[in-house]
Amino acid sequence: MNYQILLESYAAGQSMCKDELSLLELELDSQIDSIKFSRTQGCTKKAPKHICEAAQVCEGSSWITCFASILDKTNPLSLGKKSRGAKVKDALLDNNYLMK
Repeated sequence: MNYQILLESYAAGQSMCKDELSLLELELDSQIDSIKFSRTQGCTKKAPKHICEAAQVCEGSSWITCFASILDKTNPLSLGKKSRGAKVKDALLDNNYLMK
């Protein structure tokens, strides 16, 4: 199952099990690494409006931003750790997907 299907299910109101959250976590790390090497990653494309709404991010946000937000909400990191959303923002800025 890919991350888009998981996010579609989440947006439709289905909760994610521990295994799905783990899969999404691995996929997020993989996508963060891949945007350093390729400008054609699907995760940097705009996510549909309903996905952005479910992730509680601005309409027109990228898929990677949405799934970082959903992971931060559904499986929060321990206190003091950098949020996944912040890691994604840093990676997008560092690789010139966003302007400072």
